[in-house]
Amino acid sequence: MDIENMVGSSAPTRSEVAQIERRICAAVQPCAGDHTVVAASHHNALAMSLGWTGTAQRKWRSGIDGADLALLEAVADIPWIAERYRRVVIASGDHAFTFAVASLRAAGVEVIVIRPDIGFSSALRRAAGPNVVSLGSRPPANVVNLFTHTKDAA
Repeated sequence: MDIENMVGSSAPTRSEVAQIERRICAAVQPCAGDHTVVAASHHNALAMSLGWTGTAQRKWRSGIDGADLALLEAVADIPWIAERYRRVVIASGDHAFTFAVASLRAAGVEVIVIRPDIGFSSALRRAAGPNVVSLGSRPPANVVNLFTHTKDAA
């Protein structure tokens, strides 16, 4: 779970993290014993650690795309994951997860991508195929979406 990406803020609050946790859990209904990994920038480690109340491995990393890199480490060993997990859920809209999603699917793992309300990579959408879950809320009123239709380039 990429906290900043899912909340839609580079500085999420503890309450925003708690709210996105509730929305994600409602969308995919995790089971007892699931291995959950949440990540954020080191600047947001406290809000993530206190806001996410469920059982989860918490990771943070500095730098550009720090949370993405921390999460990508969790899915780096595709054959190991394919032997041990039937399903992987990735909550992010970043294109950085495109290769991991495609590789996991090719290895026979069911991959579900939970897309954020705002900002969803078209490459990640294509890699996920039909297994994209939208949290279903509308963008904030101050956000204007000039591109109401998506179109794949050939």
